[in-house]
Amino acid sequence: MSKNMQPTVEEFEAWTAEDEAKALRKSAEAMNVKHIIKGDGVWFLAPKGHVYKLPLALSIDDFVRLSDLQSNGEQIQMLKGILEAFAGEDAAKELSKEPAMVPFNILNAYGEILAKIQGVELGKSSTSAESSKEKTETE
Repeated sequence: MSKNMQPTVEEFEAWTAEDEAKALRKSAEAMNVKHIIKGDGVWFLAPKGHVYKLPLALSIDDFVRLSDLQSNGEQIQMLKGILEAFAGEDAAKELSKEPAMVPFNILNAYGEILAKIQGVELGKSSTSAESSKEKTETE
C-alpha cells in the first residue's frame, strides 16, 4: 500500500488478517516506550527520543489520585501534572506532542513499576517475607 496515497478498492479487498497483524505489530513497535530505574526516578525513552523522568516516591495523595483515575484523559492529565511538577513545564509540553499511545504506554509501565515497589515495601517480596519471618521467630 502506498504511504501517502489513499488506498485503492483493490487494496481494501486484498487486505488479510496477516496484513492486519503485521500492521498492528509495526504500529505497536513504533509506540514502544523503554524505561530504566535510576536513582529516585523512572526514566522513560519515547520513540521520538524524548526522555521523561517520573518519581519513584509519590506522596500518598498523588498515589491515590493516580490509582482512582477512571478515564484515559484524566490519566494523561495526571501524568502531565506529575511531569510538570518533577521534570518541569517543558517536559509536560513535550509529552503533549507525543502520539496518544506513548503516554498510555508510559502510564502502564509506571503503574506496574509502582505496584512492584509497593509489593517490596509491604513485605510481599520473597526476601522481605523471609526476613520478617526470621525476626518474628527470634523475638
